[in-house]
Amino acid sequence: MVNRRRFIRVAVSDDEDEASRPRRTRKRLRLFEEEEDDDNDNKNEEQQLQKKEEVPESLQPAEDATPIGKPIRFSGKGKGKRSHYESFMFNGIEYTLEDSVLFFPEGKGQKPYAAIIKDIKQGSNGNVIVTGQWFYRPEEAEKKGGGNWELHDTRELFYSFHRDDVPAEAIMHKCVVHFAPIHKQLPKRKDHPGFIVQKVYDSVGKKLWRLGDKVYEDTKQREIDVLIHKTLQRIGELPRIEFVETTDDAHDQMKSKRV
Repeated sequence: MVNRRRFIRVAVSDDEDEASRPRRTRKRLRLFEEEEDDDNDNKNEEQQLQKKEEVPESLQPAEDATPIGKPIRFSGKGKGKRSHYESFMFNGIEYTLEDSVLFFPEGKGQKPYAAIIKDIKQGSNGNVIVTGQWFYRPEEAEKKGGGNWELHDTRELFYSFHRDDVPAEAIMHKCVVHFAPIHKQLPKRKDHPGFIVQKVYDSVGKKLWRLGDKVYEDTKQREIDVLIHKTLQRIGELPRIEFVETTDDAHDQMKSKRV
């Protein structure tokens, strides 16, 4: 069964009989600015990240999400009719299709969820809903045989083709995600802060694949190729590396031997 990410429904007016908006329960996720020099530095950074993610006092979103411009298409009929948009505004920030964003987590002590916005739609009640294509953190991605994958880098995320509809008001803010094939040098934190994706997680089969593995159907492979191309356009060509497998799992290859 697919592991779904659950969110509270968002009411856009006081007279709607729905649950209240998701409350702001976390600080914005800040990425490290410094490159680790040794194991002690890495430990210190992990402690700093944990401190930065402490839960502050709850804050309410300042406004409702509102679509920008005219619909680019329509779907459904009658009460189920939906207008689809290219972008929307929320708390003074414009969000557009294909933006990478962080969402508020379900519970206290959890890390924010990361996703790419794949659809923006508004129903007859005025609620703005986004379709998120999810990233998974290694420690939350389940293995088929049980357990989770080991975290090798605090920036690491797994890409997936799992999608869910989420209230737009559940968004925290935008984030940067770099897609780097397994044979490429990872961009330095100091020069290019952001998350790193080198592998794709099958949330149904609970398997892991490298970005360079040509195991997907054509449409999905093109999707991955476009994301890699966008990364290289943004940060430039990445040097090649040699890597060695560190586990019996042929697809768990984040630890690499640098050249």
